[in-house]
Amino acid sequence: MRAAIICSEIDDASQNVARHLLKRVLWARCSDGLAQWTFGNFQLLVTKGRLIEQEALDRDLNADLLIFASRHQSEKRKGPVFTAHFTGHIAGSEHAGSTPTLARAAPRALKLVVETLKRLSSIEVLVEVTHHGPCAIDTPSLFVEIGSSKAEWTDEALGDTVAQALLALDLPSLDLSCATAVGFGGPHYAVRHTDVLLGSDICFGHIFATYQLERLAQETVKEAFEKSRAQFAYFDRKQMGASRDRMLSTVHDLGYEVLRKGDIEGRGDVSWELYLRLKRVLRVCGVSSEGARIHVSAPLRNALNARTSSISRFELKRLELNPAIIKRARAVDDDAFRQLIEIEKIVYLERKDGSIPAIFVPAELDAQDVEGALLLGCADILKQRYEVEYSQPKSKLYISERKFNARLARSLGVADGPLFAKLARGEPIRINSKVIKPEDVFTKVRKAFDIANADELGQH
Repeated sequence: MRAAIICSEIDDASQNVARHLLKRVLWARCSDGLAQWTFGNFQLLVTKGRLIEQEALDRDLNADLLIFASRHQSEKRKGPVFTAHFTGHIAGSEHAGSTPTLARAAPRALKLVVETLKRLSSIEVLVEVTHHGPCAIDTPSLFVEIGSSKAEWTDEALGDTVAQALLALDLPSLDLSCATAVGFGGPHYAVRHTDVLLGSDICFGHIFATYQLERLAQETVKEAFEKSRAQFAYFDRKQMGASRDRMLSTVHDLGYEVLRKGDIEGRGDVSWELYLRLKRVLRVCGVSSEGARIHVSAPLRNALNARTSSISRFELKRLELNPAIIKRARAVDDDAFRQLIEIEKIVYLERKDGSIPAIFVPAELDAQDVEGALLLGCADILKQRYEVEYSQPKSKLYISERKFNARLARSLGVADGPLFAKLARGEPIRINSKVIKPEDVFTKVRKAFDIANADELGQH
């Protein structure tokens, strides 16, 4: 992996970074090509023109990554800030009449630079949405900037921090794959996306602010996914306005999923490829996994990891096991239920309250066999506390328990109070010469549960 750092003679911040790059390490002067200095796999080029106009610069550079060290100017935002972003024009913007064109993004490089800047300095670090040129760049590239005015552009400490962050890039690691999202929504300074980037293992490719969504065509969204090598989308949902539904349809039409922060944080030890496939399968089945965590049992994970072929054709069937039976079993012995559910090759949803509203098996398995195994396992757990009877012809599970009958106790002359409570605990009591036993005031309550029962997530 070879990286070219491009600076401009007419950009104060760019010159600041270039000076500190040259101070920090021993560069070798180049005698041919565009690059003027080299250090290991780094090249340094100082141009005479504006960085945003360096279209097709990569054609004459022998590099796998381009980093434009630039100034960031803002009339609204005051004080020092480090920013990073990708480049591109959107049709209908100030570049009216131009074809929607996005430069190729470098998601992993952006993540590493932002993380390093955050670690090296107390200055705020923000990812910006995609904007300005150059666009005709086929080599992955990004802008790394010092903001927001000349006082910051010429600040030696800030220039040195950016130089350190760029030289600290672990170039070999940039070839490693990274779960990458295209971002949508929010303001120009993508605060929400920056938080997700820094708080998770994902990378971001192109990001589009709410003000850009109205004129964001499907072709541009497709280009953003392709040039970011992204596998899914992330929405800043609360700030997308009326464009959210249209963007959701666009992303789904292109074959990608939209993840929430909770989805990203709750993926667990499931691979990204499998996780995104599961999200798609559930959505196509009409099952909402919103607010629930997707679990894959260990036997199924192991089986999928052992597959030599792609899991792109992996499909699921939903089990018709009543969630109320599962809830009862877990209330009796949750550890035993966890052991039971981890024996089978299944996928299941779990809500924040711990409830399990839906269970699935791979399409190639016999769903009835798995349903039967889980049902019998739940029945065995329930027998620890209840009398249990299974009627296969009626497809019902009967659960019986003895309950204290307060009305019956009062009819025998027991008043509310200590004696009442003693009976309720299952202890005999004496009223005058009469002994009242627990069995005198306990009645048997029998409840029937349908084995198969659709809950609020719906059928598929």
